Amino acid sequence: MRIMHTIPPTPPAFDFLNLAYRPDLNMLTVRWLRAVTFEELRQGFQAVLSEGLHYGATRWLVDVRRRTEMDVVPSQWVAQQLLPEAAAKMAPTVLYVAYLLSPSRADQLQSDPPLRAAAQGAQSPSQPYRLQTFLDEGLAVRWLQANVVS
Repeated sequence: MRIMHTIPPTPPAFDFLNLAYRPDLNMLTVRWLRAVTFEELRQGFQAVLSEGLHYGATRWLVDVRRRTEMDVVPSQWVAQQLLPEAAAKMAPTVLYVAYLLSPSRADQLQSDPPLRAAAQGAQSPSQPYRLQTFLDEGLAVRWLQANVVS
């Protein structure tokens, strides 16, 4: 069981990431504001994990519509290291991650074989977390909320 602090933490100030906890939805909203380096990606997602653990938020809306870079190495790191680590720390509650994509990013995920393989691996039922991609934010939020255990 996670121990939550009584005073909410102040999320780190990044020029590339906006983090917001939505208590009404018990959801962490993660908005990438620009293209990022691999190091910025890791720093940002470590902040996401810290916020998620603090609030016990196991529903993450990850908006990558403003990120233009597409590379299989960071994608694999997120899918194979970060999200399994986050899922283990949040167990027994399942971590649900909705990725909000731009149409061009979704097209690239389908047309680039290594990226397609990474995305399919991230969405595999064998993962300790659940991940889906969306082009519509409303659908993404509804999917996250549909998976809330009462």
